[in-house]
Amino acid sequence: MIYALIMAGGSGTRFWPESRKSRPKQFLNIAGPKSMIRLTVERIATEIPVGRIMVISGASHADEIRNELPELNPEMIVAEPWSRNTAPCVALAAYKLRKADPDAVMAVLPADHTIGKEEAFLDALRHGADAVSRGDYLLTFGVVPNRPETGYGYIRIGKVAFSVGPDKVHKVDAFVEKPDLETARLYLASGNYLWNSGMFMWKASDIIRAIDRRLPRLGAAMKSIASALNTIEEADALRGVYQSLESISIDYGIMERADNVVCIPIDVDWNDVGSWAAVVELWPADKTGNVTRGQTLFLDSRNCVVSSNHRLATLIGVEDLIVVDTPDALMVCHKDRAQDVKRLQEVLAEQGYEDLL
Repeated sequence: MIYALIMAGGSGTRFWPESRKSRPKQFLNIAGPKSMIRLTVERIATEIPVGRIMVISGASHADEIRNELPELNPEMIVAEPWSRNTAPCVALAAYKLRKADPDAVMAVLPADHTIGKEEAFLDALRHGADAVSRGDYLLTFGVVPNRPETGYGYIRIGKVAFSVGPDKVHKVDAFVEKPDLETARLYLASGNYLWNSGMFMWKASDIIRAIDRRLPRLGAAMKSIASALNTIEEADALRGVYQSLESISIDYGIMERADNVVCIPIDVDWNDVGSWAAVVELWPADKTGNVTRGQTLFLDSRNCVVSSNHRLATLIGVEDLIVVDTPDALMVCHKDRAQDVKRLQEVLAEQGYEDLL
């Protein structure tokens, strides 16, 4: 059967000051009237029943997930005692699912992305499940790019390995870091490069085999607590091993090194909502390109992003600014510096503003 792992451990640092440690991006209503994590669950629930959806988050957010998603099986809401990036998260889910169902197929999805073409995405999930059932494959979904984007990593696809319905399943030649603009233009023109969506699918047994081979210390740690998983002893067992685990992503630890990685290209109106600049694709724009949420007034201003939910925000004679106003903090930056909001939080911590993080 197909299960879903929704990874909800992110801190959402680039969405400060709305995103805080106590309420990161996945709990915000950035893409509409519902939280990002709720939209993610509702998107897949027609294909993967809620009883087979697992959410893994940090311990400090587990209760909020239970409140936000009361329809989920409480045993499928799992709290990591320490944040250790995505590889330990995936390993934990794989061991838990394989123990419950030796034939489990896992879709691995971030909690805080948006997808406009939901039916096309569900089709891709079905075809992905079919693909990984044919052999020992680690499958990633690569987004067909529609512009030369410098903010995403890329996947260079190779020959077609086989087809599943209308979808071609390609061998993956390489994962490529974020390019400069000229290189991104070459990628777009070649047709052989896709955006790395961070969404995956595989059999639980196959990713465990890959972890044992590529990340043996992580595999050994999971094996040492396997008997406690899915029991009342699980939380104590996790605390016993998690702090010593290496913090490493599934991309770097497994996908970039494995030799059985395949990819299905998808065109699903995907957005990773990676910074405030990304909301220009999610919020309606006025005739001068301003996108807003809350009370705003513009005078001779264009192409700005403004979020101000508690008072009127006015902008005069400016362009390409991001303005986020909250009751206790105001953030203003140029659109080109949206990624630097993460750096800003480091400065805030150094300057003694931990209470605002």
